[in-house]
Amino acid sequence: MHFTHHVSRFTFYASHIMLIAMLLCTTVISDADINDKAGTYGATFLKMDAGSRPVGMGGAFVGLANDVNTLFWNPAGLTSVEHRELTAMQNFSFADVNSESVGYAQRLGDDSAWGASFLGTFAEIERRAGPTKDPDTTFTAGGFAVGVAYGKQLMSNLAVGGQAKLVTQQLDIEDTTGAGVDAGVLLSLLNQQLSVGASIQNLGILNFNQEEGDDSSNILPMMVRAGAAYYLKEGNLILVGDVNVPIDAAPTMHAGVEAWFFDRVFAVRAGYSEELTAFGKSVNPERGLSVGLGLKAWGTKPLENVNFQFDYAFTPNRDVGDVHRIAFISRF
Repeated sequence: MHFTHHVSRFTFYASHIMLIAMLLCTTVISDADINDKAGTYGATFLKMDAGSRPVGMGGAFVGLANDVNTLFWNPAGLTSVEHRELTAMQNFSFADVNSESVGYAQRLGDDSAWGASFLGTFAEIERRAGPTKDPDTTFTAGGFAVGVAYGKQLMSNLAVGGQAKLVTQQLDIEDTTGAGVDAGVLLSLLNQQLSVGASIQNLGILNFNQEEGDDSSNILPMMVRAGAAYYLKEGNLILVGDVNVPIDAAPTMHAGVEAWFFDRVFAVRAGYSEELTAFGKSVNPERGLSVGLGLKAWGTKPLENVNFQFDYAFTPNRDVGDVHRIAFISRF
């Protein structure tokens, strides 16, 4: 009965939170038929989901936001960092596209924390004047963003955060530089058993020299996320769910689970993402299963106070190829 009671409360809160989030998100994007905008915004690498742990749970992390990965999802979650955390991720994707992320977060006091982040995607493109076996020349296309974030605990159960980012995109004939901001909020309910979060990301422009009337390719791919996380079995089992509304694609829903075993040493994760088809379909649909693993280890002298966490995520995709992500988190 106790378990059923908590699950019922979670379902009640989560359903209402998701409904409110969807209504809020759709008011940000005035036209529900957003597919006409697909591929028209700049710096689309910013839409890459960073971190292996969140991706292993289907890309649902905004309401959880309880480690350094929060830099890329919801800056309000920085207040969950106890001392210092460092993370790095390598994304092995299709077509030899290399994606990386690096993040660092540090506690400032009892109620605040700061962090720095790097997110980049790069690909080597071949030039050919004809159907030759070897390319005439090659060039690297892609982009990266570096950011500085700050999170503050306003009340015992309410945190807010923000991040400022410098964005650079390199193409064959043009390099552009711009700036953007992220902002988020994180609310803890039910004696910290339920966590609810929301964030707006990539609000800004890509080209500082943008003139009035320029097309949307000079605008960053803004997205609004909202989600919830529910803790069971003293935090060893976590249920998560998010709704993501990008400015240039159909909204998506994300759901996942994380289970820790052996005194929180080994984790198994699974998730699922799907488009909300009532809003139309995207040119590049985002849907499908994902799985992940986590493993913690502690250092020996002189690193006995260092905690290492290794995370792996796998996202199968028969259309464009399977995606593997490897990441680590170091706490010290």
